[in-house]
Amino acid sequence: MNHKAPIHIDHDQIRKGSQLDSCEGLIRIDAGAIADAHLGVLNEATIVLNRQNTRLRVVCCDRTDSLDLGSLPPMDHHFALPRHMLMPGLVNAHTHLDLTHIGIHPHEPGDGFVSWVDMIRSNRHVDDAEVTKSVRLGISKLLAGGTSAVGDIAGAPNGRITLAPVHALCESALAGVSYLEFFGIGKTTERTRDRLMRFFDEEYPEIARSLEPSTVRVGLQPHAPNTVDLSIYQMVADRAHKLGIPVSTHLAETQEENEFIRTGSGSQRTLLERLGVWDDAILDHIARGNHPVEHLHHALAATPFLVAHVNDATDEAIETLAKTSTSVAYCPRASAYFGAQCHFGPHRYAEMLEAGICVCLGTDSIVNLDTPDRVSVLDEMRLLHRRDAADPTRLLQMGTVNGAVALRLEVGAFTLSADSTPRGLLCVPIGSSGIDPWSDVMESALAPSWVFAPEKTTC
Repeated sequence: MNHKAPIHIDHDQIRKGSQLDSCEGLIRIDAGAIADAHLGVLNEATIVLNRQNTRLRVVCCDRTDSLDLGSLPPMDHHFALPRHMLMPGLVNAHTHLDLTHIGIHPHEPGDGFVSWVDMIRSNRHVDDAEVTKSVRLGISKLLAGGTSAVGDIAGAPNGRITLAPVHALCESALAGVSYLEFFGIGKTTERTRDRLMRFFDEEYPEIARSLEPSTVRVGLQPHAPNTVDLSIYQMVADRAHKLGIPVSTHLAETQEENEFIRTGSGSQRTLLERLGVWDDAILDHIARGNHPVEHLHHALAATPFLVAHVNDATDEAIETLAKTSTSVAYCPRASAYFGAQCHFGPHRYAEMLEAGICVCLGTDSIVNLDTPDRVSVLDEMRLLHRRDAADPTRLLQMGTVNGAVALRLEVGAFTLSADSTPRGLLCVPIGSSGIDPWSDVMESALAPSWVFAPEKTTC
């Protein structure tokens, strides 16, 4: 074992780029703490990595005084980060990168969700070149927030499916899924069904081939139950299951959605009428007193869905989500931004987890965030720590491995357990107290930095 004194690295060195970037071989890093979904929070811990051609493999990771470091070969490099907590790269399971150019936007809850939708429709880019720029800006903010994988909603400008966000994500260092969003209800139902049939029969096989060997996959995103006909949900779920295509949707997000599904009335119906797409045939599937989750029950049972938000969760809804193996992407800051707790009470993510539901974390778009420099689920974890005193291991699971499961990614890429192959290694400065590194990090507002950034892949 190499017993040379470790090289101490401070945060400015990591942020600006240090000698770690070029290190290869066996690397030992002693840290003030290491946080991982499988290992929990380890204070005064050590990780040994084998780095070859920028690829990482964890040799061992534990509290320093618990490791038998003498049994290892000599280290090629030895570093000390005593004032930092190490973490694997994070997974943001639900965001809208094409809206990044809009920036942070104040929202007045009294204006209602439909008013906010009108603002988005007025401000979003519709040209593919501009959409690509916005997605690339969003990717830079994801990386600034310590993200190594993402579930991005490739929005439908002017109602059309676009592959521009898919290609932008594929060019980046991120893994994940780009979900092609679409709408189709009332007078647009048949046109949307025909468009999707062409996608399944003619376009998807070629798109899938074009993405290989990238770590990015293409998925589908029927927007929400109040904008997509139930028959289309069922058709998409059935076909996606046969082809292995990931599917996501917004679900049980707003009181407007709830009212529309239950009664067929309210501001959502008014919006559809204003857009000229309302058709009384919509009432064939709604206005039956159902909760939005029950409305989609059969579609959810047909293929594994990733559903965003579920701010409105009844006991029956939680039971249905659990039985159908549906994953939930909870976006705490977005829920707070729209005042969901005022309408539905506290989010029931903890009860969902207890019921066996895979609950992961998302950010929604930067529009509803309070961190203009970054888009990060670390800040979602911080909110849940401060507000709910949430268990650290549970937060780590939601911010890493649960997101990997929901996006159908390799879990070993988002943990620091022995023999895992993490997609990057993060560090976050520990606060001044030094007594409880986890609480120090959770109660701070400092951005994470990459010790080793995720590897760029190509399409």
